[in-house]
Amino acid sequence: MVRELPAEELAWSCPDDWLPWRTSADIEPAASIVGQDRAVRAIAFGLGVGGTGYNIFVTGLSGTGRLTTIKRFLDEQTEGQEPADDVCFVFNFRSEEEPRVLRLKAGAGRRLREAMDRLITELAESLSEMFTNQEIRDRIDAALADLKGEEKELVGSFEHEVQEAGFQMVQIKMGMVTRPEIFPVVKEKPVPMDELSSHVEAGDLSAEEASGLEKSHELLMKKMGEVFQRVTELRRQMEEQVEKVQKAVVRPLLDVVVRRVGEATGDDRVNDYLREVRTDLEERLAAFAGDEKPEGVDPFLRWRVNLAVDNGELKGRPVVIETEPTFTNLFGTIERSLTSKGEGTSSFLKIRAGSLLRASGGYLVLSANDVLLEARAWPGLKRALKYSRVQIQSPESAVLGISLLKPEAVPLEVKVVIIGDRSIYDLLYRLDPDFPKIFKVLADFDSLMPLRPEAAHDILSVLRKVSADEDLPAMEQSGMAAILEVAVRLGRYRHRFSSRFSDLADVLREASFLARKAGSETVSREHVTGALAAHRYRHGLSEERTLDFIADEVIHINTEGTAVGQVSGLAVYDLGHHRFGKPARISARVGLGRDGVINIERQSGLSGPTYDKGVNILTGFLRGNFARRAPLTMACSVTFEQSYGGVDGDSASSTEIYAILSALAELPLRQDVAVTGSVDQYGRVQPIGGVNEKIEAFYRVCSRRGLSGSQGVMIPSGNVKDLHLDGEVLKAVREGSFHVWEVGSIEEGIELLTGTTAGEWQDDGWPAGSVYARCQERLDEMARLMRRAGKAATDDTDGNGAS
Repeated sequence: MVRELPAEELAWSCPDDWLPWRTSADIEPAASIVGQDRAVRAIAFGLGVGGTGYNIFVTGLSGTGRLTTIKRFLDEQTEGQEPADDVCFVFNFRSEEEPRVLRLKAGAGRRLREAMDRLITELAESLSEMFTNQEIRDRIDAALADLKGEEKELVGSFEHEVQEAGFQMVQIKMGMVTRPEIFPVVKEKPVPMDELSSHVEAGDLSAEEASGLEKSHELLMKKMGEVFQRVTELRRQMEEQVEKVQKAVVRPLLDVVVRRVGEATGDDRVNDYLREVRTDLEERLAAFAGDEKPEGVDPFLRWRVNLAVDNGELKGRPVVIETEPTFTNLFGTIERSLTSKGEGTSSFLKIRAGSLLRASGGYLVLSANDVLLEARAWPGLKRALKYSRVQIQSPESAVLGISLLKPEAVPLEVKVVIIGDRSIYDLLYRLDPDFPKIFKVLADFDSLMPLRPEAAHDILSVLRKVSADEDLPAMEQSGMAAILEVAVRLGRYRHRFSSRFSDLADVLREASFLARKAGSETVSREHVTGALAAHRYRHGLSEERTLDFIADEVIHINTEGTAVGQVSGLAVYDLGHHRFGKPARISARVGLGRDGVINIERQSGLSGPTYDKGVNILTGFLRGNFARRAPLTMACSVTFEQSYGGVDGDSASSTEIYAILSALAELPLRQDVAVTGSVDQYGRVQPIGGVNEKIEAFYRVCSRRGLSGSQGVMIPSGNVKDLHLDGEVLKAVREGSFHVWEVGSIEEGIELLTGTTAGEWQDDGWPAGSVYARCQERLDEMARLMRRAGKAATDDTDGNGAS
């Protein structure tokens, strides 16, 4: 039955015995996560379990403490744990295009880099002095003596043979190069072979002498080639002997300096690399011999160390929170530099680690929205987690024409925590086949807490921590009660607190501002109420303009009197920063036809699927009530008047039924009562969302025009437990100038709106004079008229045919 609700049922008031503290300063600040037991257990499981794919996807509303919880958990998880390995990139002596990876214990990477720099400096100084040492020069000269003697004898013998044959060795300059040549001697002067004919013509030589010189020249040139081939071989042997002596001299020094590097590094995993360094240094001693170094080029680059990830300063496992998860930031890159000629170049020293590699051995926290919006980031992240490795590359390399490097892939051992909306999780789970395999743990943060004294204490302890951290004034008892009542309102259920602590903390900050401004040492209910009113004023321009349009009758909303086929429905607008209700005039017109209920919004393309479903459900209700003996014969159009945007949701379906019943029965409806509630096919009125905002919206419209004492709102019985109305509305209800009724069925609602009994179906039909009886009579009358019109149309057709 219809029941008017007393003010005590329209809002939750915090019991006094829930607040045994004089002020919130007496409460211990929260030291752990509150109100999220399910999510906390899931996170603990995800961080603790081993195996592939046990990464964590954290869902829940913003402000429920997701990031705070993750940070705290990770801090506790990493405390006391051994730091992750350093990651170094070094030169690959077998394939310089593929730099190799060294993983060393934390701090060892930096020690290796510094030790290798010291090695290069020491060798550059020591070897330069060593190669100029006279004793070593003497040893080299002794090793080369036989070879040099052989070279001297071979060259001298050949030069003597050339002179005996009447020729002379000369050096011919060709550009920057000189080469030896054999010229015949004519009149005691060397003459090129191509000038012999001119000397024959001049009588300096006979033709026979010239011919003999040509033959001798050919033989000498052939022998010169053999001599110089042997000289080249001798010089190669000399270089080998010099290198042999140098290696013999340097070998003990190399052994010492390389051993020092290993000892300084303190990690056996570097030993294989150092053996390769030792061999390569011995083969490339010439790099340390010259004093002149090419400008802009490091001759010792191949022995440098690129410390890509340095965990030496960490006290535990790395925790990386990546707020800009671009592909480069996540996976790293290979930087480029330009030479003096404008050519692009790179090296293994230009390899830069991304956050994924920096988090290896620890934890990486990402935002789902951010990582999914970045090109290539999501596919790359899936590959890295699927194959447990990171491949660093330079996306620009192919475009800029830089010589490509392909560093060795780095093994990856990381727990990834992604924070996002539940809708994103569900979408990825359904559409991405890799997602369930790599994010096996769901940590779902609840936005609600049970309405219990323990939960009230938890909320106040969180706010106490905020006050302590930000030096805010303490709350007195009335302020604590008010903030808990705000938590109920934010939760939108009177038997639940909201766990959106960030929103509650904002209310506390704004109330603290007002308290300090007023010179108060504590935050009271007055300050909390004032903060809420100030927030609504700052964000409520759209709501204010809507109320202005209604007050100015630009938007027609009746708040007094009666009208047939018209009733005030209620809608909710959620702008994100502000949520408010708005009355809407719903009308129905009935006429002859067989179209049934005509959904004007749908025909105009302005309705959503849920709204269309609501219209189909109310059609089922009408058919079940009034088509028991004959088909439903009518054409009834229903619409939201002065609505020019989209309409969705089914919260107006009961309101539309009332308008249709009024139009059919030709019974006027009260215009001082606004209505909300969805309906099922049996006429049960069902709960809807935004009930508080809807009631307050109609109250504000009525209040602006002046409360008549009869005005109010009719809501579903199922929404009574959700009520937590504004103090101004509560005051009006207590004074009897505004009312809130609950109804459980269409019959109860139509009786309140019309003052006429709805009627209950009997074997012989609806009770006479009831709303349903009047509707049935109208429908039966329209059916008769339709049959009569159809028969007249048939007769006209037959008559025209006969003529």
